[in-house]
Parts: sequence; C-alpha cells; structure tokens
Amino acid sequence: MSSKTAIPIIDMSPFLEGSDEGRHQVAQEIHKAAHEVGFIYLKNFGISDDLLEAAFKVAHSLFTSDEKLKVPFNVDFNHGYGKMQGEALDPSKPADLKETFTSRNLANLPSGPELWPNPQFEAFMRVFYKRVRQISSDVMSAFALALDLAPDFFEDKHTGLTQTMRLLHYPPVEAVSEGQLGAGAHSDYGTLTVLFQDSAGGLEVQNLEGDWIPAPPIPGTVVINTGDLIARWSNDFFKSTPHRVVPSPAAQKNGRQSIAFFSDPDPEVIIETFPSCVSAENPAKYGPITAGEHVQQRILASQAG
Repeated sequence: MSSKTAIPIIDMSPFLEGSDEGRHQVAQEIHKAAHEVGFIYLKNFGISDDLLEAAFKVAHSLFTSDEKLKVPFNVDFNHGYGKMQGEALDPSKPADLKETFTSRNLANLPSGPELWPNPQFEAFMRVFYKRVRQISSDVMSAFALALDLAPDFFEDKHTGLTQTMRLLHYPPVEAVSEGQLGAGAHSDYGTLTVLFQDSAGGLEVQNLEGDWIPAPPIPGTVVINTGDLIARWSNDFFKSTPHRVVPSPAAQKNGRQSIAFFSDPDPEVIIETFPSCVSAENPAKYGPITAGEHVQQRILASQAG
C-alpha cells in the first residue's frame, strides 16, 4: 500500500444476492484488500440508512444523559460505560478523548438495571447488534471462500462470546494538547471490525511506509478492517493495520460519533496458522494461542492508569 493507494470500495451485493461467479469475485476483492491494505469500504452491505440514523440518535441520547453513569464499565464482562480518558490505546500518548458504551455477547446478556441504562436502549441495542453481526458473518464467509476453507469455518468459531458492540463519543474540544488523540494509534485485536462513522471524520490509517492517510466517511459505506488474530491465522498475509482518530476541525467543534463491532473468535478457539499460508519460503511465524488469551491481554493493556 503506497501513500497514493486509496482504501478500496467493494460492492457486497453480488456476494449477498448474486451467482457463484459473483460471490467468488467479491471474495477475491475482499481477500486482495485485506492483504494489501487491511481496510475496506463496503457498500450495499444490508443495513438501511434509516436504521443507521436511528443508531446514532440512540447513542447520542445515551451520551447526553446521566443514565450512562448507572452502568460503569466492567473489564471482566467488557460491558458498560467507559468514562472520558478511561482508555489509552497508545500508551505513549495522553489518554483518549472519548467516552464509550460497550456490550460483549449482547445477544446472550441478561436484562436488568445493573446492565442497562434503560429498557429502550437495551431493546434497540439487541436489534442493531444482530444486524451488524450479520455484516461480519458475511465478510467472514467471503474470507472462507477466498481461502478455500469450509463455508462455516469462521462462523463456527464466532458464536458471539467475544463479539462486541461499542458506541463511541468524542466530545467537542476547544483546544487539543500536544500529542492528544481521540483514539491513539492501535491495531484491532480480533478477526475483523465493522465501523460506522458520522460525517465529522478524523479516522486515519497507517500505510506500509508509515505515513498516516485519511479514511474519511463515505456515504452509503461501512468500514471493515482486519485485526491481529486474522493476521496471525494467515501468517501475516492479511494485514492488521494501525489506525487512529485525530481531532478534526468538525469534531473539535461539534463532537464525533462512531459505532464499532469487533468480531473476535470465541475464547477457547485455538489460533493456528492456516496450512495454505505456510511454505518453505514462508514458515509459520506464530505458535498456537487461544483467542481469549490474546484479546484479554490487549484489553487489560489498553486501560488508562
């Protein structure tokens, strides 16, 4: 990926609705982008603009209400409200200028006031979680097709136990201190991330030369990026690309919102390099590790002191 290379835009509709030829074509496009860039803009991915608009309104209502304080973040469950500057994704920089509400394994999470700020928020989150989870399943099906794996290879290993929805709010700021970021430079922990961003912008992606290039919001698309564990599974054939959020002028003035879905394998899944990604010239770089060990190490390391 050179500094002039744009993040590719891939149309998912031939994969979701098309022929075998169309499915294979999209799978190869996703495979190529995951190898060369590690980031994709996906269009026609199966969620309406109306539902996305509703999701951002629900998130805004939560972050502007004191109800968020009822459910403080619990690192063991990876669930609840994360306060401003409660996380430092890049430990070398000041803590991140954002607040969050995180829900792991939401489909199987109990109801109740100790876990949910209010019943309406819970009801919407359960519906939206299922719809976004389907996007991740579709992309992982494309991975499996391109890698000549069983069609349900990834689905069997991503039952929801560590699939996580996160609402993020970057509030307006008048001035930004030296080195301050909305979200510090990091790679994601798991298999892939589904990211919706509002119009404020600020997401940047690091190319192979180490330069930071903007990944602006494009209407009608969702951002997909591959994470550490799919890179490990593929012997680094798939990239786990560093990215960050910088305070854009629009975000400094009006704030910024995003919604991320992290599709991580179930904790007991053993991540071993795909045989097709190992050769005499390219021996396996990593030993086996369970997904749970890896993800929990990363979560603990990201907590700001």
